[in-house]
Amino acid sequence: MKIKIIKKIFFLTVTITTIIIALLNLSACNAFGNNTVDLETFKVTRGDIVQTISASGYIDSTSTHNYSLSTTGKVKYTLDKGDKFASDDLLFEIDSERQALLVSQAQENVNISEDSLELAQIGYQQALDANHIAVQLSEINKELAEQTTQSAYTAMVGTEDIANNLIASARTARDEAERILEEAKNDPMVTDTQLAQFEANLANSEANYNAVKAQQNSSKSSAQSGFEQSQLSQSSSYWTSLGNTQAARSQIDIARKSIDQAEKQLALSQISLELSEMDMDSYTIYAPYDGIVLSSSYSPGEYASPGVPAISIIEKDFVVKAEVNETDVVNLKEGQEVEVRLDAYYDYKFEGRIIQISPISSNIGGVVSFEVMVELDTQNGPEVLYGFSASLDITTSSVDDVLYVPIQYVYEDDSISYVDVLTQEGDKIKTEVTTGISNYDLVEIKSGLSEGDIVTTSSI
Repeated sequence: MKIKIIKKIFFLTVTITTIIIALLNLSACNAFGNNTVDLETFKVTRGDIVQTISASGYIDSTSTHNYSLSTTGKVKYTLDKGDKFASDDLLFEIDSERQALLVSQAQENVNISEDSLELAQIGYQQALDANHIAVQLSEINKELAEQTTQSAYTAMVGTEDIANNLIASARTARDEAERILEEAKNDPMVTDTQLAQFEANLANSEANYNAVKAQQNSSKSSAQSGFEQSQLSQSSSYWTSLGNTQAARSQIDIARKSIDQAEKQLALSQISLELSEMDMDSYTIYAPYDGIVLSSSYSPGEYASPGVPAISIIEKDFVVKAEVNETDVVNLKEGQEVEVRLDAYYDYKFEGRIIQISPISSNIGGVVSFEVMVELDTQNGPEVLYGFSASLDITTSSVDDVLYVPIQYVYEDDSISYVDVLTQEGDKIKTEVTTGISNYDLVEIKSGLSEGDIVTTSSI
């Protein structure tokens, strides 16, 4: 759309005032005689000056969405161009039966992974319990082995003491029998029969000593063997307990790794499920807001392809968009009131306000402009349709009840503003003036002129 930007002037004087001014100017020209016939004159007047910016635009939506598909499928449902919809309504759908099966499969994988994790956690608890039992048994076996070894040691020492005592007693008896025999041999009073008896006693004592010595040595050896066996049993019990506890700890590590693996597998299964569900979402398009279908590319039963726009929608809230020249846009701000007329209802004036000024310019044919968005008040007004042409009038500044002259009557000399004032005698007096607000038609005179003065155009 070609945007044509012009500045309009609005000064609030009634028609009759304009007529009176024209008549007064005509009278002034007649009074000044022939010297002023070719001069354009104006009687300094008091009134209002309004500075406005006018622009052309069109009705657009606040939001536009173009949807394309990422997969191929048979169209099951679609809205048509011009259809109205509400937020979250279904706009477009393609057949998703196969994808639904993939989602179900992914969900089952998640369930299996959750079961595997639960089993791994049970195994881990069992490993903890087994380790606890192994540690307790190790302590008990250690204590029992120590007690057994200590008992064997005590028995060995006791047996050795008893054996030594018995051997010593047998030795003493043998020595006593030997001493008696020697005394008998030297005693002439001892008969041969008695001497033979003493020799028999010595032989018995010697035999008894040897028997006791052999038996007690055997007892000591048995006790020593028992003690050594207890030591071996204690050592075996230690290593067995150590092996059991290490095996239990290994089972804990294995169970912990099983949990880690099950957790990772569950995470992967959940990701697969989420991806499947995301792909499922690509089979349907839902409305993000209340709106209207701008275009629809397919009909039910057709096959939709990726990359091809499937459906375009616009939000039901309409705005006016217009391009404003860079020299004018600096005088605009958000919130400013705007008068809008639509070509379809040109006699009806809509009220609006600026809601957005684009910070990004456009350059068309060397003309730099910025997009301005205006919100319309459509309550109690005619129906507004998408694409209507619009004309905008934006008031940037205004003054009331001020002196003014047409802008072409003012000229500059060394950056000072002047007007030519026409005297009663028909002479022109170069008069310095101070100007204020202006538009393309009128300029405010702040000082230098009085109401009723006659000014004329200058040759400059």
